[in-house]
Amino acid sequence: MDNYAYLNALENDYQQAETAETGGRLPNGRYTAILNEARIYPPDEKKNYPRFSTSWVVTEGPYKGRFIYLSFNFTSQGFPYYKAFAKAVGVDVPHLAMLPDHLQDFSGKIGQLTLADDRQNPQYQRVFFDRLVGTGQVSDYLKPKAPASDPDFEPLPDEDDIPF
Repeated sequence: MDNYAYLNALENDYQQAETAETGGRLPNGRYTAILNEARIYPPDEKKNYPRFSTSWVVTEGPYKGRFIYLSFNFTSQGFPYYKAFAKAVGVDVPHLAMLPDHLQDFSGKIGQLTLADDRQNPQYQRVFFDRLVGTGQVSDYLKPKAPASDPDFEPLPDEDDIPF
C-alpha cells in the first residue's frame, strides 16, 4: 500500500460530505472570554518588531469555545496600549525583560472584548479589551482534546522502541 492508498477507502464518505458552514470569523460585538495564553513573537521577515499576543476563549453564548486573538506591537507607538492592557488585567511587569517570566500571569483573566470591523480595511476585524470581569480556570472552557489513540493501544516498552 502506498502512502495515500488509505484515502481511496474514504472517497465515498468524502464525496457525500457537505461543506460545513461553521468556522469563519466571529460577528462584530461584545464577548466575554478567558485569556488562554500569552506569547511573545520575535521580529520576523514581515514585521521587524516583536509582538505580544494573547488567545482568548469565548465563555458564553452561541460562540462559546471559539477563540479571539488580541495582539500588541512592541514599538514606541504600541507600548502605551500594551501597558494599559497589562494594568487593566492586573499584571505588573516593571521591566520588559521580565515579561517572559510573567506570561503565565495573564492566563485565566476573564475579560470583556469587543470585535469591530477595521474602518480602513473592513475585511479585517479589530479586537478591543474593554474591561476585566474576573479570573477563572482556562481548562473549564476548553473543549476536551481527542484521545491520541484507540482504547486498545499499548505502547512498546522502551527497550523495544526503535527510534527513527
